[in-house]
Amino acid sequence: MQIEFENLSNENFISSFGKDFIIIKNKKYFKNLILIDTLIDVNVGSNSIFAEDLVRKKIEIISKNRIDFILFGMGKQIGRLPIKTIKLLIKKKIPYEIMTSVSAFKTYNILLSQGRRTLAFLKLET
Repeated sequence: MQIEFENLSNENFISSFGKDFIIIKNKKYFKNLILIDTLIDVNVGSNSIFAEDLVRKKIEIISKNRIDFILFGMGKQIGRLPIKTIKLLIKKKIPYEIMTSVSAFKTYNILLSQGRRTLAFLKLET
């Protein structure tokens, strides 16, 4: 599926996606990844992508700037976040949403187009 928005200037816009890949800045990614602003972290294991310690670390890295929203793209099916991760998000009062990865790709682009600072944890299993 090809996605295009006119006048979208953010570098991390997801321009295309398919079975088990997404394309950002004309580069194809096949592994789980974390997106925030212009950063793309691809060094994420499939077992740890939603772990509380990783989520905490990413929030702390960008804590000097506010986070408007966190997206969790869970893959083909919506799953559950670890309880510790949910408790962390509630404690920090950061809004979040859990959805399939395809829905997360689309939602991420919409939030970018609105100028919202979005942290996305994406499991590339569509």
